[in-house]
Amino acid sequence: MSLELRPPAAEDASELGRICYEAFKDISDRHHFPPDFESVALPRMFIGLLIQREDVFGVKASIDGQTAGSNFLMTSDEVGGVGPITIEVPLQGRGIGRALMTAVLDHAREANTRMVRLVQDSFNMTSLSLYASLGFDVRSPLILLQPQPAAQPDPSVRPMTREDLPAVDELSRRIYKVSRRNEVEGSLPLFPSFVRERQGRISGYLVMGMIGHGVFETEDDAVATVGESTRQSPPDFHRVFCPLLEGSLHRRFLATGARAVKPMNLMSFGPYEPPDGVWMPSVLY
Repeated sequence: MSLELRPPAAEDASELGRICYEAFKDISDRHHFPPDFESVALPRMFIGLLIQREDVFGVKASIDGQTAGSNFLMTSDEVGGVGPITIEVPLQGRGIGRALMTAVLDHAREANTRMVRLVQDSFNMTSLSLYASLGFDVRSPLILLQPQPAAQPDPSVRPMTREDLPAVDELSRRIYKVSRRNEVEGSLPLFPSFVRERQGRISGYLVMGMIGHGVFETEDDAVATVGESTRQSPPDFHRVFCPLLEGSLHRRFLATGARAVKPMNLMSFGPYEPPDGVWMPSVLY
């Protein structure tokens, strides 16, 4: 077996997207969870976008000339977010995943990115064991939720603008303990993003979808922002992550009709400071 690792090119997006779709569908089907993607179109588009971005490090694996999988590291801000890492289903179990993870961790060291994080399906024992063996620690169990839209419009929640970025960044630094400003700014043209205002200031923000995240001063801010953001967003973006250690927040979302989709874990490599407030991670961290 001859393993080759190289940066992916634009023409690789279609095949890598197919592998991503089939790999996630396979693990979900085997554990009787709904698939992450309804069709191959979305992962193809998403991986094509990652390949084009200058703030994303990508690596493609090939076995004897056959495309075998890929991995990516988002480096927009001080934390490097890993994923998606996917391997052709028939080629799994041959050490390709370890090689892909080692490649992104090596790149993080070279780029002096000391904090690296990821989110994995907690029922996937193979990936959990791989990440733990490479030095990742579980920091929080999560539940992926499908939230329900608010019954009535909430005027305290509105779409985010670029003028909101300084306040959003301050909120993230204060509560999440890291800056995600560049990531949020890059998400504005692509993903529904919202802020909540109380007494003339921003008290919470949310980028919708699995790639999005949220930071809030209170549970009331979180519940209100998620409900109104869901009301204003297309169904494809109706996904949020809730830390299960935040039991009160979880119960409040369930009381609004939110449906649990699947359990996941937030894992970190390198320094980690727990958030101090109400937070909702993305599929990266």
